[in-house]
Amino acid sequence: MTKEPKLPAEENLAEDLRQELENLIEGELAVENLTANKMAFLRAWLKDDLHRAADYLRELAGELKTTEERTGDLFLNAADPTEAAWPKLMRCIQDGEPWALAGETVGAGEELQCLGCGYRALPPEGSQITPCHRCGYGLFRQVSGGLEG
Repeated sequence: MTKEPKLPAEENLAEDLRQELENLIEGELAVENLTANKMAFLRAWLKDDLHRAADYLRELAGELKTTEERTGDLFLNAADPTEAAWPKLMRCIQDGEPWALAGETVGAGEELQCLGCGYRALPPEGSQITPCHRCGYGLFRQVSGGLEG
C-alpha cells in the first residue's frame, strides 16, 4: 500500500507560491545590485587607471622632448660650435668683457675660456692663441681671477 502525498490546501499553495516568487525576485535584485556595484567599482578603477596612464605618458613625452632637445643641441654643437658660442660672444661684447680669437698673441697672465665648450686654459705669455684643444673652436673669453674664478 502506497500512501498518497498530502497536498496543501489551495489557499496555502497560492501563498507558498507567492512567497517563493517574492524570494526569487529578491534574490534576483540582490544579484543585480551586486553586479551593479561591481560594475561601478570596475568603472572607477578603469577611470583611475586611465588617468594614471595619461599622466605617465605626459611625463614620458616631456622626458623624451627634453632628451630630444639635448641630443639635438649635442649634435649641433659637435657639428658647428658657433651655434652655441655666437650668443656667448654677443653677451661678452654687450657686457664689455674682454675676448680673444685664435691667432692673437697671449698677454701677461691672460687666462682664456673657450666660448664653444667652456674649457679653461692659461697659455704661456707671448704665445699664439690656438684653437681649443677640446672642441677646436677659436673664440675665447678672457677670464679674470684665475682658473679657480
